[in-house]
Amino acid sequence: MEITVYSFTTSLLMIFAVFVLYTRTKNWLESNVPILFYLLMIAWVKAYADRVPALPLYIGLGIALMLRFEFMGKAFIRLLKFAEACAIVAVLYKCYTSMTT
Repeated sequence: MEITVYSFTTSLLMIFAVFVLYTRTKNWLESNVPILFYLLMIAWVKAYADRVPALPLYIGLGIALMLRFEFMGKAFIRLLKFAEACAIVAVLYKCYTSMTT
């Protein structure tokens, strides 16, 4: 695999996605980092990446916005964090396959 602008940018965004997963495991629910990540990824997908679906990003953004509320119970927060992690893993997989093909 040769290094192109597309693969380099995709790799940086994938590293950012792993950092977002790290912030979620540390329970930094009030952090703006996940929202910034989703906005950057949505802009990148709309501009450059036709092979990466935007639906998991929209779902993840909605979940990230919901996690900012403080009145939810621990079980519901755990469920939302798991759903967001699944959305990020799906995006990571599609980003990786778009780079290798």
